[in-house]
Amino acid sequence: MSVVKIENREPETAEEPSRLPLQVVDHSADASITPRQRRFRLPSKLFLLPLFLITLFSGGIIGLYFQPPGLKAFFEFVGLQPGAGSNSPIAVPAPVPDRSVAAPQIVAGLGRLLPKGDVITIALPFGAGDARISDVLVRNGQSVDKGETIAVLDSLGQLKASLETAQANVDVREANLNQTREAVRASIAEAEASLQRSQAAADAARQEFERTQSLFDRRVVAQAALDQAVSLKLQTERDVARAAATLSRFTSDGIDAQVDVVVAARNLDAARAEFRRAGNDIAKAMVVAPISGTILKVHVRAGEKPGSDGVADIGDIENMTAEVDIFQNQIGLIRTGQSVEIVADALQQSLRGVVSEIGLEVGRQTVTADDPAANTDARVVKVTVLLDEASSALAARFTNLEVVARIAVGEAG
Repeated sequence: MSVVKIENREPETAEEPSRLPLQVVDHSADASITPRQRRFRLPSKLFLLPLFLITLFSGGIIGLYFQPPGLKAFFEFVGLQPGAGSNSPIAVPAPVPDRSVAAPQIVAGLGRLLPKGDVITIALPFGAGDARISDVLVRNGQSVDKGETIAVLDSLGQLKASLETAQANVDVREANLNQTREAVRASIAEAEASLQRSQAAADAARQEFERTQSLFDRRVVAQAALDQAVSLKLQTERDVARAAATLSRFTSDGIDAQVDVVVAARNLDAARAEFRRAGNDIAKAMVVAPISGTILKVHVRAGEKPGSDGVADIGDIENMTAEVDIFQNQIGLIRTGQSVEIVADALQQSLRGVVSEIGLEVGRQTVTADDPAANTDARVVKVTVLLDEASSALAARFTNLEVVARIAVGEAG
């Protein structure tokens, strides 16, 4: 008969851990957490994962880029090299392509052909007033010398009359001066003759006094006769002194120092000054060439009053130049002496020359292309090109012709 052993067990309390294989979670602590706190608790933990990954990645990049001494020592110890066996650091900056533009061998610019020294507009002389053209003495293409008359104004007749009047006045003043000088010479001669007479009279009076004095000493004549002889002697001596003073006044400073002569000479000077002024006024009626050159264009005809275009244009077309506009960002490439080729549709062949002058001022472009999209407000510097003898001969008939200049600035530096 089997005996069943009954063990007395105490009832399990809630504080004993469960012997079940599942873990019992005690939610008693979460009872005090509000729903709002429970909603933000899980995302705050998930935020740590990407932060950890970013930190790990940044540390690796920084370590590979800067390669601190510890990392370098590690690579040397294990025999490895950063960058998959390369001797260069992994974070090597990418090579920057050379984007610099080589300096061009040719700098081109628009320009125009001009005579050396530019085209000169011949205007009316200063002081011409309202005078009109009376006669034009030149034609287009005619060569003239400096100072040659090219036109005459209608005021020439009046100015010539004034000049003739001034000349006549000079003649009168010259005659007056000569007459005054002759009068002074006559006065001098009269003073000399008067002095001689006075001296003769004085000599005679002295002799008479000596004779009377001798007779008076011998008691031949009375005292009255002696007194009369003395008085005559003294009178003639005074006449001699007076005549000598008069002659001295004429001869001490010369004839031209006499008052009458000085006045006449000053009148002559004034007349001569008036004559010179009238002669200068004649030049106001004559239009002359300011330089030696060729008349490019006559702007007036007889009877017309010259306007703003002047009387004519003149230029030295035997020595032609080209005035070229070079953009301001290319002017640093230009040097004097550089060879230049000049082309234009109107020319049968290209022209040759050298840069002779580089302007000192940046200005607005004066020669523009026909392209409507061209920048008409570009800033340029004027460059002067002196053409050689053969090119000057070809360009002599094309003043102000628009051209294209190609300046050889050399290989790029």
